[in-house]
Amino acid sequence: MPNLTVVGAQWGDEGKGKVVDYLARSAGVVARFQGGPNAGHTVCVDRNTFTFHQIPSAILSPKATCIIGCGCVIDPYVFEHELAVLRKKKISPGQRLVVDCRAHMILPYHQQLDRLRDEQSAKQRIGTTGRGIGPAYADKVNRTGIRAGDLLSEEVFNDKLKHNVAAANFLLMDRYKAEPISLKATAHEYWQATRRIARMIGDGSRMIEDALRRGERVMFEGAQGMHLDIDLGTYPYVTSSTTWAGGVAPGTGISPVWLEEVVGIAKAYTTRVGLGPFPTEMNDADAERLRALGHEYGATTGRPRRCGWFDAPVVRASVRHNKLQALVVTKLDVLDSLEEIKVCHAYRLEGREVGEFDPFHAAEFEPQYETMPGWREQISGCRTFAGLPLRARRYLAKLEELCDCPIALVSVGSERSQTIPFKSNKLRWLRQ
Repeated sequence: MPNLTVVGAQWGDEGKGKVVDYLARSAGVVARFQGGPNAGHTVCVDRNTFTFHQIPSAILSPKATCIIGCGCVIDPYVFEHELAVLRKKKISPGQRLVVDCRAHMILPYHQQLDRLRDEQSAKQRIGTTGRGIGPAYADKVNRTGIRAGDLLSEEVFNDKLKHNVAAANFLLMDRYKAEPISLKATAHEYWQATRRIARMIGDGSRMIEDALRRGERVMFEGAQGMHLDIDLGTYPYVTSSTTWAGGVAPGTGISPVWLEEVVGIAKAYTTRVGLGPFPTEMNDADAERLRALGHEYGATTGRPRRCGWFDAPVVRASVRHNKLQALVVTKLDVLDSLEEIKVCHAYRLEGREVGEFDPFHAAEFEPQYETMPGWREQISGCRTFAGLPLRARRYLAKLEELCDCPIALVSVGSERSQTIPFKSNKLRWLRQ
């Protein structure tokens, strides 16, 4: 049986939650391999809308076991809120939700340090979500982090917390002139808040490998997008983890030799949240129109997303780095009313044309556009490729050509049913 990795091909917010939910209907195991509550995956099923920040989007598929991998960082308060929403909808994960014992925990001081650092950095601001992601990953690299497995022993947890709170308070008081964290209150409140998580802790790595050896269908779910990767993204305006397919092995604890297919998710246009270069960003009026049409506000922060035309060099870079077998294009219906649609095929830099996206020069790129006519009709009711307007099909064909990658699926709305298999599907995952 094939296994499939799902990654974002742009700057996140591409609709990975919907795509994972759609593709996971035949999965035995779905594992999230990186990120934390700074990512928001929205899934709409039978007119019910769910937003998952940490729980894999496949939790709505009753046959899928969902694993939060060792490459993730976990906020127990956000986690508990997501579980409460599921319970309210009468969905019980039961034994289907597992937290890898090696995953790192986000503590209250991580969030406070995150916000203070970004607020006081002036010109060095990154525009983080303030959810404590960076400081939690920093503790992981510094080998001082508290892991999920530490929540199984109150003595171990308290011992580690004591040292970490002392270090955090030194920074809070000395560098930021802020109030210190109470060790006693944090220890009591956090321990109580993690009792439900503690019952879900297991060896996610072993479970995934066992499923692969049994020939089960296994899916790996990424958060954010390729160009927010800590190494390959538009540094320093990036997240703190490995968002491309290369993060699956260290983020789940399996050998990379197991990995087979990779699909990239891309919007029919481009958005970005927070600061950082964005070559195809629209002017204020056009961006506001597209933002309104696409309801482009962050699922995690509510911040308005920056909007721009489709950037083929950005997606081509994702195709290359991930060796994508196919793309899934989402939100095609958002473009329904536009008379003309632009696609960036290359850039101008210092008087010459550049076809490759380069994060070192991204702020200097002048996008070069091809303009295509819009289809000017609603496509949200289309359920087949042939049913799409000719101009919409030509637009998709242009994206395939410019990105040098076939399209497997097209989304024309938020519901599961509003997903169209493309004319020539290259993914084994969908064929078997």
